[in-house]
Amino acid sequence: MKLRKLLLFPLPGLLVLTSLFSCGEDRWKEYYPLTGRDLWMDSLMREVYLWYEDIPASKGLNYFQGPEAFLKSILSKNDKGFSTVDTIMDTPLPSYGFDYTLYKIATSDTTYNALVSYVAKNSPAEEAGLERGSWIMLVDGDSITKKTEERLTDGGARTLHIGKYVIVKDENNEDTEGDTETEDGDSDDEDDKGVGVIQEIGDVTLPAVRPVTESPVYVNGVIALEGTDYKIAYLAYNSFTAGTAESNEKYNNELRTFSQQCKQLNINNFILDLRYNSGGEMECVQLLADILVPADRLESPFAFLQYNDKQSSKNCDLILDSQLLQGGANLNLPKVYIITSGTTAGAAEMLINCLKPYMTIVLIGQTTKGEYVATETFINPKYPWALRPVVCEVFNSNGEANYSTGFKPDISINETSYLQYYLPLGDPNEILLNTALGVIAGAIELPKSQTTETAVKSFTTKKNIRKGLIIK
Repeated sequence: MKLRKLLLFPLPGLLVLTSLFSCGEDRWKEYYPLTGRDLWMDSLMREVYLWYEDIPASKGLNYFQGPEAFLKSILSKNDKGFSTVDTIMDTPLPSYGFDYTLYKIATSDTTYNALVSYVAKNSPAEEAGLERGSWIMLVDGDSITKKTEERLTDGGARTLHIGKYVIVKDENNEDTEGDTETEDGDSDDEDDKGVGVIQEIGDVTLPAVRPVTESPVYVNGVIALEGTDYKIAYLAYNSFTAGTAESNEKYNNELRTFSQQCKQLNINNFILDLRYNSGGEMECVQLLADILVPADRLESPFAFLQYNDKQSSKNCDLILDSQLLQGGANLNLPKVYIITSGTTAGAAEMLINCLKPYMTIVLIGQTTKGEYVATETFINPKYPWALRPVVCEVFNSNGEANYSTGFKPDISINETSYLQYYLPLGDPNEILLNTALGVIAGAIELPKSQTTETAVKSFTTKKNIRKGLIIK
């Protein structure tokens, strides 16, 4: 759903394989169309890949494979899917603009309800009225099965019968959660006294797929807690953009504008929602850090990029560069509350790691993915493919990059265990935002020593920037 701009970089010379010659006869012209792409990938990886020493010897490689299979055959064991290769696309793929998770219906082993987990702005799904937390019960009048599920992704216009999750009260009229079995057999058993059910709402028309381009600023706003002096900024930031230079600047200006609004309103707390943020470009990370950090930390070291020994001339320091704030404002915050999930990765984790030396970071949600390296995009004009190998490791100002297993939250919450509060991002009753508000208000106490599952109830309520570098 996101537009990606692929950058062209100088390429090293290609490898020549003796296996493509026989009896002194040059058969290069015959084989090159079949092997040229893989040979280019191999040659490039041996120069720029952070773990190039782990690439197998050329004589043992098969250069007739598809690009994904070939890349997989040469990756280091340290590379947990960080390096990728994919086709070049100038426009976003057509999409309905929503994601979902299947939940088994308790009375059937073959039918499901689909919980909508994400709805893109300006998408067919949003046009249809779907929201995060909506339940799809029927598609074109049919139950959702493994066979009919394809209608949720095949691209045509559909009629969806939707519902919402509600709590059936027990004999004592108490609100309780029930057992809802998921596709993999798990359950969200919060309390065995009551039952959660899907209450029908009615039919909606889902238009056919179309290209969807999203702003990384998904939701932003200010929340005032009733009866308190707290003025809390909320920002759901779904990508550290990796589009064209023009689009990056457009989206960065959205951040700058929001920071100015926060400054004018004397914001004293900030909740940053990164649960759907899987990475992006480094200069966008620096800008957001410049907005959040204490003012006296501007111009301080922010990160250090360390490349392999062949590329060591590229090693560089990044700073908290106040020049990036032009049109924006530093909020001079001592603390930030960050909502995370297993999807939180790359640039989002870099932000957490590089802010830690300068301010208190409170993490709420689930353990992040653990992508502690950066990739860079390379293309060869002869082939419609882009290669994004890991090129460097990213350290904070204390020389730390020890989150290969992810950052564990201070308050661990599996939001699908609270389906009543599985709501659109920005809704104060949404379970993870509600928890952050509770911590700020003092209604929820942070664990002192270890991450715990917390039961939560709703309450009222510059020059050194390397362009094109993607944090993984």
